[in-house]
Amino acid sequence: MKEVAIAIDLGATNLRVALISKKGKIIQKIKIKTPKEGKSGKVITNKLITLAQKIIQFAKQHNYKIPGIGISSIGPLDYKKGEIVNSPNIPFKKVPIIQPLKRKFKLPVYLFNDCTSAVWGEKHFGKGKKFKNIIYITISSGIGGGAIVDNHLLFGREGNAVEIGHFKIDTKYNLLCGCKKGRGHWEGYCSGNNMPRFFKFWLKSQGLNFSNLNFSIKKIKTSKEIFELARKREKIVLKFLKEVGKLNAAGINNVMVAYDPEIIILGGSIVLYNKEFILPYFKPYFEKYLPLPKIIITPLKEDVVLFGSASLVFWPPD
Repeated sequence: MKEVAIAIDLGATNLRVALISKKGKIIQKIKIKTPKEGKSGKVITNKLITLAQKIIQFAKQHNYKIPGIGISSIGPLDYKKGEIVNSPNIPFKKVPIIQPLKRKFKLPVYLFNDCTSAVWGEKHFGKGKKFKNIIYITISSGIGGGAIVDNHLLFGREGNAVEIGHFKIDTKYNLLCGCKKGRGHWEGYCSGNNMPRFFKFWLKSQGLNFSNLNFSIKKIKTSKEIFELARKREKIVLKFLKEVGKLNAAGINNVMVAYDPEIIILGGSIVLYNKEFILPYFKPYFEKYLPLPKIIITPLKEDVVLFGSASLVFWPPD
């Protein structure tokens, strides 16, 4: 009987559940928007259970054996209780995960931060197989990271190590981060959720005559719209993305001196869908205090976190 893991990617925007084999084949996958309306975080818990039931039914029909459920989630996480707590990216104070799923399915359930899982997935399914020191960075709705140092997965006191999106990388603009806990955080400028706000702030800081622009500032609601303007070669937008590049470089410079990786693997929607405005825009601003690591975009693409979830089941971290 072939073993397949139930892999769950609980993101700020999307919720995905998949069946993945030990050889790295995605057998079945379901994707929906992450629920954000309801009285409590149990609306997310209940949706997780519903999707897992569907995929377990598929597995039974095809005679697959399920050794466990791996869940990669936005944070912060309370690992003792198995919950998401006070996440800035969803409107619920807590989302119970481990205990409800254990009670329902009678299977081992593993819960890790999404980027911690992703770097573990890169180690077993991706381009990290040959390396002992690996960093995974996602630039998406938020910014986060996962680290393997000397073949050890960094976990931290409460499992929230490598929250690199909250590295302080700026004092010039001094913007309050979406976490509401500090200013100048990397995530507060370069993440998908916060880039439009930074764009408008930056435009005002340039002292421009807005009536001369070829677009309406008020209509810019998403980072996708900013990149669409960049593809139209709007000069002021390209100039802004160079500023974003400097800030991304500052964040990655911090990562390099903090963890001394052999390889940095980048993922997340901002990187995957706009790579021509990401790597070329931050590479000129690297500080070469340490030898530069190899820097690549994940070959696992948008499924990197799902592969991370599967790797938790097949190769549980110590």
